[in-house]
Amino acid sequence: MARQFAAQQLTPEKGMGVYLNTLSVWAVHRYLKWLQIESEPSNSDSWHPGLRALFDVADLVVPNLGKLECRPILSGETRLTLPPEVTKDRIGYIVIQFCDRLQEAQLLGFAPPLAANSLDELKITDLQPLDTLFDVLETLESNLVVTPEKTPVDLSKWWQNIFDRGWQAVEELLPPQTIGLAYRNMEVRRAKLIELVTNKNIHQLTLIFTLKLENPEELGIHLLLLPFGKENQLPPQSPLPPETNLMVLTESGEVFREITAKEKDTFIQYEFTGQPGEGFSIKIGLGEASITEAFII
Repeated sequence: MARQFAAQQLTPEKGMGVYLNTLSVWAVHRYLKWLQIESEPSNSDSWHPGLRALFDVADLVVPNLGKLECRPILSGETRLTLPPEVTKDRIGYIVIQFCDRLQEAQLLGFAPPLAANSLDELKITDLQPLDTLFDVLETLESNLVVTPEKTPVDLSKWWQNIFDRGWQAVEELLPPQTIGLAYRNMEVRRAKLIELVTNKNIHQLTLIFTLKLENPEELGIHLLLLPFGKENQLPPQSPLPPETNLMVLTESGEVFREITAKEKDTFIQYEFTGQPGEGFSIKIGLGEASITEAFII
């Protein structure tokens, strides 16, 4: 995964930074998994193609609690400088030291957010034991107010050209001359790049979401899932990974509809209707990997 993420960068220097960041996040993810603490690399900025290309991020989402920043250093280094984009909105910082051949990683210690925010530099000698992290997580969990994990995407704002992060114009992901999709009256269409990681493979997909005003009390929603690639176009030329799932969930989380890609399917799609104020979720999965996003009409 680290090699694939690195190969997507514009320069070797940026590629090496992304490579080390990815290894750091995965090392902490595996460590927390061993301790039976849930974490979600796929929902982190470091796993988002655009954000990792623009920023120096190595964050790891701990559901409901926040983000850990996993900063790499190499053998012999005794301090590191934090990029400005990671000095806020973090539970804290774990420093990971790699051996010269990058085949082993050691979690050196933890720095709480206040210590990190007061300075943009972390010294190895100032790190606290990893047990401090568990105390921080326990405190956050005890103070947790149960709320939805993520604010649903408000589709009513799409009519005002207000879109949540990650939802792009279709032309930004698909060449306009190949898709033949123009805006129609009372219709909005957006696209989102989806990444699913399974068995060290990264599967990039494009979800095209079309919102139509059928009548004042009913909206039509069309979902189209297809592979993403350099030659991405409609109709797609390459197949989806077999067993890719596109699911529509009710507001309570029950499966309303599930479509599964078969061998050689180049896309899967589904269309349904809803009423203003109604909530639902879209879940895209492959094996144990999945991404879910909630919406309100």
